[in-house]
Amino acid sequence: MDTLLTLGLNLVSLSLTIISTVVFIQNSYSQKMSRYFTACQILIINWIVCHIFDIFTTNLSVKIILSNIGYLSVCSIGAMFLTFALHYVKADITNSKIFKVIIFLPSAALFFLKITDPIFHLFFKSYQSNEVIGGNGFYITVAYNYLLLIISVCLMVGKNIKSFKENFPQILLISLSAIIPITFNLISLLDVFSISYDFTPVSFSITSLLIFLAVYKYEFITIPPLTVKYLMSSINEGIIVTNQKHKITYINDAVKKAFNLDDSILHKDCITAFMRIAEITNSDISKFSDLLNKNSGSLDVSVSENKYFEISKMPVCNEKRIVSEIFVFYDVSTYYMLNKKLSEKNQELTKANTQLAKMNVIEKRLAVEKEQSRIAQELHDSIGHSLVSIMTLLKLSQIDKSSSDENIAKALQASELLLSDVRNCVSGIKTNSQSSVTQGIKNFIQNYNSGNNNIKFTAIGSEKECHRFAADIILSVVREAITNSVRHGKANKIEVIIKFSENCIRLYIIDNGIGCDKIIADYGLNGMKEKIESIAGNIDFSSFTGGGFSVKAYIPLEVNQLD
Repeated sequence: MDTLLTLGLNLVSLSLTIISTVVFIQNSYSQKMSRYFTACQILIINWIVCHIFDIFTTNLSVKIILSNIGYLSVCSIGAMFLTFALHYVKADITNSKIFKVIIFLPSAALFFLKITDPIFHLFFKSYQSNEVIGGNGFYITVAYNYLLLIISVCLMVGKNIKSFKENFPQILLISLSAIIPITFNLISLLDVFSISYDFTPVSFSITSLLIFLAVYKYEFITIPPLTVKYLMSSINEGIIVTNQKHKITYINDAVKKAFNLDDSILHKDCITAFMRIAEITNSDISKFSDLLNKNSGSLDVSVSENKYFEISKMPVCNEKRIVSEIFVFYDVSTYYMLNKKLSEKNQELTKANTQLAKMNVIEKRLAVEKEQSRIAQELHDSIGHSLVSIMTLLKLSQIDKSSSDENIAKALQASELLLSDVRNCVSGIKTNSQSSVTQGIKNFIQNYNSGNNNIKFTAIGSEKECHRFAADIILSVVREAITNSVRHGKANKIEVIIKFSENCIRLYIIDNGIGCDKIIADYGLNGMKEKIESIAGNIDFSSFTGGGFSVKAYIPLEVNQLD
């Protein structure tokens, strides 16, 4: 009866361990942790299998061989569980190769004691076919394994203890995984139920199963396949997934609809699908071949005149290996259409700019011709007539000496009128005054200060020829600003500062007038702004009640030098 019970329990434990291992290997995504968990499962499976054969064996030599094979698992199971637990808690020490060697050294020493027991008798006191009595090596092995098991459980529980309420089921399962094998082992050692067989392998299989269940939900298994299928079907982008052998393992509805594909391409080489896509899109298959031969990349294909896709390839890596490839089909039709419209608008704009440039050239030529016609007409109608009159009067003064004084006086008067006409004629084409900026401001202030106004002028830097293009405009701004300060701001102290540099002119006009909270640009301020902006500069006005009024202008030289 004991034999059947022991056999049944071992077979059930073996089946559960194998099933959990297979399920785990199929769904695991954490390679390092899965490696050590699988190793733990294999050690337990080896231990149970050896235990089952030992039940039906009476030959002492065979028992010793089975015992040695089984104790390979017994001596190393604790160290393997601890390594797995350290990976579970993501401990940094797991990256040390020296640590991995050190942690398995005691296991190797204990296994050496076991296989040399027939010589040195350090592991068992007695080892007979019907009776096995543990010795020092045996109890050290038990204590060592359970110490490592308890440390492993404490590490795993410690990881979940911070969120005790949420992780209570996991904490309970992990705790039971330590309690159950210790209990079984104590029952076996104390011979509580007088059972002649050791149930420790069964208890460790239960420990392994509990650990598996405890971390199943959070550490190993990815989202269920049905959920993946639902998610992939609900997104707008097309998806094709291949395995390591470039066989298609999944294709979603978006790709099927866009390229008229079906499930018949599943489990076929991905080049088959792309040949059909190339046929539909009238594309060169070599473009797709280049994409397939690369680890990652993208290409654009046109399904129709208004339908475009960008195909991107992304590798899925597990540690250093590529385990899968994902091809994502992005619908970029909207982008292409917008880009096409933008290109058309750019062409229209370029054409309009070209026409505008031509019109500007024509307009400038017409303006020049108009000005030339105006000057020519005035020279012909006014100045020419005046010159003829002067010449006639001078000739008459030579002929008639008695009336020469009168004629010369008339010629002089005509000359003054002629000078006025010449000035009026050229005033329409006058551009930039070449007078001194500083001197013009000084002359104006000197005249203005005759009315007992306290106006102070400061010039910083050296005025050069390149600064004089703005003399008339600067003088006009200074005149308007000072007039406003006295008339509207009631100022009795005004400071004018002009600063000359290699690349600009800066003008500051500051008064101590009544100021204002809100500046409303009138004819005078707008006129100042237009004049400064006409030479590519800018001007700012600032004021507040009781704080006076200030004008700050900036005039660049570069633009005007280009002009």
